[in-house]
Amino acid sequence: MRDSLKTFRAQVGKAKKGWTKASILVTDSYPQWKVDTLLWMQEKYVDGEGFPADFMKQLKTRCGSLPDKKLIKFTMQFASFTKKEVEDVGPVAMETSLPFDQCETVQGAITYIKGQLGLKDGVDIIKLDGSDVAKEVPSRIAENVVPGKSHLWCR
Repeated sequence: MRDSLKTFRAQVGKAKKGWTKASILVTDSYPQWKVDTLLWMQEKYVDGEGFPADFMKQLKTRCGSLPDKKLIKFTMQFASFTKKEVEDVGPVAMETSLPFDQCETVQGAITYIKGQLGLKDGVDIIKLDGSDVAKEVPSRIAENVVPGKSHLWCR
C-alpha cells in the first residue's frame, strides 16, 4: 500500500488540470504474454541458485519466435524487471496470481487513501475484469495495471 500511495501521489501531480473524477484500477490477472513469460521464467529459476548465467541470452532466443518487434521489446523489458524483482523479494515475484484480493485490500484502505491524496470527492475502484465499467478505461491506461500494482486514473 505504501508503494501504491507514492505512485498515486505522482499520478495526481501529473494529472491534467481540471480533472474531477478519480478511480483506482486493479486487476487479478496478467495479459497472456506476461503469464507465458512468467511461466518460462519459473522453469529457468533454480531455488538457491537463481537464474542461469546465460538467462538474458536464453530470453533473447525465446523472444526471437514472437510475432512482432513491439511484443519482443515488452517481453524483454518485463522479464528484465521481473528478474530484478526476484533478486529483491524472491521467487514469489514470478507468481501469475495474487495470494490476496487486491480489490478488497484497496477498499479497506480507501478512506486513508483519500485522506493522503487530499481527495474530497469519492474515489471509486474499478476492477479490470471485462465488465462494462472496465471497458470505459482507455487501453493505454489499463495496460499499466498489473496484479499487486494498482493505478490511479484521474479524469
